[in-house]
Amino acid sequence: MDDITTTIANYATGFDIDSLAPETLATIIDHIVDGMGCAIAGYAEQPAAIARSIAAETAGAEVGASVFGAAALSAPDHAAFANAVMMRCLDYNDTFNALTGGHPSDMIAGILTAAEISRADGRKFIGGVHVAYEVFGALAAVIPLRNLGIDQGVFLAIATAAGMGHTMGLDQATTANAISLGVTTTVPLRASRAGALSAWKGCATPHSVMNAVFVTRLAMRGMEAPPNPFSGEQGLFERLGAPFEMGHLGATVDSRSVIERTAIKFLPVEWCAQAPVELFLELRKRIDWRDIEAIDVFGYEFLYNEIGGGRNDGPEKWDPKTRETADHSLAYILAVTLVDGEISLESFDLERVEDPALRPLMQKISVSVDPATLELESPRQPVRFEICLKNGDIIEEACEYPFGHPMNPAGSAMVSEKFMALAERTVDADAAVDLLSILRELADDSDLGQLTNAMRKLPVH
Repeated sequence: MDDITTTIANYATGFDIDSLAPETLATIIDHIVDGMGCAIAGYAEQPAAIARSIAAETAGAEVGASVFGAAALSAPDHAAFANAVMMRCLDYNDTFNALTGGHPSDMIAGILTAAEISRADGRKFIGGVHVAYEVFGALAAVIPLRNLGIDQGVFLAIATAAGMGHTMGLDQATTANAISLGVTTTVPLRASRAGALSAWKGCATPHSVMNAVFVTRLAMRGMEAPPNPFSGEQGLFERLGAPFEMGHLGATVDSRSVIERTAIKFLPVEWCAQAPVELFLELRKRIDWRDIEAIDVFGYEFLYNEIGGGRNDGPEKWDPKTRETADHSLAYILAVTLVDGEISLESFDLERVEDPALRPLMQKISVSVDPATLELESPRQPVRFEICLKNGDIIEEACEYPFGHPMNPAGSAMVSEKFMALAERTVDADAAVDLLSILRELADDSDLGQLTNAMRKLPVH
């Protein structure tokens, strides 16, 4: 196998969870709790229902895995897809900011499936999650997929396969084959996140996780993979236009692992809008939105491209027709925040998204790149605002690190509070408390039966 495949496989199979500091272990559990809360809240969404219906068709498989709210076990890859869609579809799970950002907790569903079908204990599950985050972070830090039209799913597939290799105790050769199959079969187009966004936005990376589960199981049965998926003829390097050097796996930055540098969202909007919404919730206490003449937003390049119309998608962002487009439209997000005085999952119900009464305020909002941000190094993400009032007054504001950012961390208590708020949308408080307790004790579990049983028996309202 080529050098990068070998390096990742060596790291995955050689990682020892005992090397983690207690605070890192606690952070991993926080992200698992957060992802599970998002999954329970996403249970009733249409993409989740579709994914569960497909998984249900495989019920009774000889090797099966649990799906939230489904009594019967489903085929492992289908179970991973259904659970990952539930985690992802509300766009409320964690965010890693890098050259290629993404939502690494999407991978938790795949690692959990691996743990269940291999009867791994809680520490093997947690270790697999850590490995997956480290691999994703190392790749995302050096390769800018967005500008090449390739979606983050390729890195998630690679990292999920690596995490599964650790959790299931696979040998180096099998893990390397799984990683290679993940690379060669999962190079998705970024059309999923461009222009008018569809329900597939919340399913694209779960599909990559699903594929990782499938190809890892193929590798376990002896399927040989291409030996040079990165550096070989027509491999990933060639597709990217140049070779790249991956950072040292497991190395910390400012003494923090990848998962400790991954943000947890506390608002159900695209990551770049988190700090602006916090600011505008405070601003609303001082001004009436009806008095606003214009709002000029000066942000960093990724904000502009992702939620500010910078990819020639201004018409879609300023007149969203789907929840997926609306939660990636800064104009919509700021307008609904100012008018409603809050931002919630209900802010993206289709009736609210299509409300023509919001459009005049949205049209007063402009977004551009602040040239000063082009010289800044990650993780700096400052945003400036000039708000012109009808009386001629100009208000200047700025924001940078929202609550949940690694530079403004939330802590376990707030993650648990978010979990409860999300879970109680779908189950009663007692069931939510019981599941939270199970999740918080994962490191001490000799097997995951208590967790997977609770998932299957989820008492949905």
